[in-house]
Amino acid sequence: MKIQIKKLSLLILVIAFLSLGTFAHSESSIPANFTTYADEINFFSISYPANWEPAFSIIERLKREARDYLKSIDEEDFSETNNVVFLGGIPLDSGYYNPNFGITVEPLGDDNVKIEDLVEFSVREYKRVSEEYREFSRTKTIIDGRQAIILDFEARLPNAELVHFLTMSMCIDKFLWTTTCAICPPLNFYDFKDDIYAIVKSFKILK
Repeated sequence: MKIQIKKLSLLILVIAFLSLGTFAHSESSIPANFTTYADEINFFSISYPANWEPAFSIIERLKREARDYLKSIDEEDFSETNNVVFLGGIPLDSGYYNPNFGITVEPLGDDNVKIEDLVEFSVREYKRVSEEYREFSRTKTIIDGRQAIILDFEARLPNAELVHFLTMSMCIDKFLWTTTCAICPPLNFYDFKDDIYAIVKSFKILK
C-alpha cells in the first residue's frame, strides 16, 4: 500500500504541475461567483470560480506527459490504479491551465490507515524528489463531515519552476481522495488564495 501511495503522491504532484492534532470544523461556504460540477459516476461534487473551466480532454495527455517526465528523472513504474476524476482551471493559449486543480481517487486496501500518516508519507516523497520544498501549513479540519488535511506548500521539481500547491486529502470507504491545486509564475498564489481554499472546502460526496 505504501508503494502505491508513494507512486500516487508523485503522480498527483506532477500532473498538477504540468496542468498548470485536533480536528477543527470548517464549514463550506461557496462564493456566489462559483459554479458547481456534480459527477454522477464517481458521486462527488466540487465548486470553482465561474471563469474556470473543466479540462477532461487533456487528462490522458497529461498522465502520459507526467510519466515521461517521471521517467526522465528516474522515477518510473507508477501505479495504474489511480483515477483522475476531475481536472480544470483557467485555460491558457498554450492549451494548459494556470491556476489548475485536479481530483484523484486511490484505493488504499487497508482499514487502519490514518490520513495523517498518508499525508506525512506524501510530504516525504515531495521532499525527496523536489530540488526545493517549503511547507507553509498543514491543517487538520472537517470537510463534508469527514476528517481531512489541507497542505499548503511550494515545491520545485527538477528542471522546473517553483510552484505553489494546496492539497486536500481525506479517506472515504478505503479510498484516498485528493484535491490538488497548483499555481505557477507569473501568477501569485496569494492573489487566488481565497478561491483555492474555497475550492478544496467545497468538496462533497454525493452518496
